[in-house]
Amino acid sequence: MELTKRSLKHFPIQLFAVVMGVSGLAIVFAKAYHIIDLPYWIYGTLLFVDTLLFLGIFTAYMIKWLLYPEAVKREFYHPIKSSFMAAISISFLLISIAYYDFAPTVSILFWYIGAPLQLTFTLIVMRYWIHNDLKVIHSNPAWFIPIVGNVLVPVVGVEAAPIWVSLFFFALGMFFWVVLFTIMMYRIIFHHPLAKKLVPTLFILIAPPAVGFVSYFRITNGSIDMLSMSLYFIALFTLFLLLFMLRMFDTKQFFISWWAYTFPLAAMTIATLILYMALGTSITYVASILLIILTTSVIGFVSLRTIQASRKEKICIEEVE
Repeated sequence: MELTKRSLKHFPIQLFAVVMGVSGLAIVFAKAYHIIDLPYWIYGTLLFVDTLLFLGIFTAYMIKWLLYPEAVKREFYHPIKSSFMAAISISFLLISIAYYDFAPTVSILFWYIGAPLQLTFTLIVMRYWIHNDLKVIHSNPAWFIPIVGNVLVPVVGVEAAPIWVSLFFFALGMFFWVVLFTIMMYRIIFHHPLAKKLVPTLFILIAPPAVGFVSYFRITNGSIDMLSMSLYFIALFTLFLLLFMLRMFDTKQFFISWWAYTFPLAAMTIATLILYMALGTSITYVASILLIILTTSVIGFVSLRTIQASRKEKICIEEVE
């Protein structure tokens, strides 16, 4: 059928979430190598795979932009897909973090591309929200993506630019996280349930406080205080809540949105590893190991289902709205 014909025109912007997930896992094993002595080759292998994925997905989307500019424009002005535009800049920032141990110069270069892009996409997306007549039903946890990206900037930014740059992005991300979180809770509690394919995006709720903890740790040169622990425990409770509601996450019908499980889990794992590094307690050590196993398993499973969906030609086809 014509509607199911694969085409670069239908290459989904959401595929940048693949880079986010694999980058997150590479960073997990980079931290795990330094903090709990896991083998370095795992990090090295993941970094290589992550780089190939980033180059492949970024190149494909740029070609789509050249050949089908109207299709890209529709994504920029879509109430849900527009938020995924920031996944491009986040991919640059996460590659920057992933390369920080392996090749600092490459890391800084990616940061200098990713940080301005992140601010640009944040401004574009927020202008879209303000200028258009959106409905409450349009809001969903994917709206956090442009916000989370700002909180990622300080991770390498404290080494790449004056500290006020990192403080600017951190403040921006944390402030609008609170604003959007309020909107999301109102939408989730008082309006129709999320569409089936958007349910996995609930895991994105973990990311802002988890990434916020990591960024705050970097900005304050390793401070573990009331604010940082509050951010960590908010992320931890959100993870507990989502695991408590596990039955609502259907694993039968695959959607690209399944990748929303991956980066938030990686962010939580990284935060826990850092907490273990700072406190050195047995409970943070056990939690780190359990989260590494959980995150690796989930990313492995989602990767397998993505490969299966690609082989069945269910990716890069026209979506039914």
